[in-house]
Amino acid sequence: MAALEVTRAGVILAVADVERSKAFYVERLGFAFEIGFDGPAYAILSRNGIRLSLAEQGHEAGDLPGVVPTAPVAADRAAPRVLLVLEVASVTAAYEALLAEGVEFASEPFSPPWGGVRCFAVDPDGHLIELEELA
Repeated sequence: MAALEVTRAGVILAVADVERSKAFYVERLGFAFEIGFDGPAYAILSRNGIRLSLAEQGHEAGDLPGVVPTAPVAADRAAPRVLLVLEVASVTAAYEALLAEGVEFASEPFSPPWGGVRCFAVDPDGHLIELEELA
């Protein structure tokens, strides 16, 4: 195995409207806004060591020539390209609080056979966010 020192993990989500998505992740899920860029729009958010970047879809990524980030379409929700997993103390409490704020969910809280509790929230672009409470 290669000697790889990972200091932080993150994900880049393609979104239709960076400001709308930034507001969702900051106001609903408690991420902090770190920095943003224009042309094309891009924002970097963080929370508890997680780096979440939001890239405006439809523009070639300047650091990855030939790569054009694309947000999922609603019909693809059952086959997501990426799932953002957030471990929380209480899935039920998080579900109820976010539901009261108008957040859409793909599932109500449930307990899988291997234990714990989870549910799936949906961000404004259709990305699934797994809220997970470990057993």
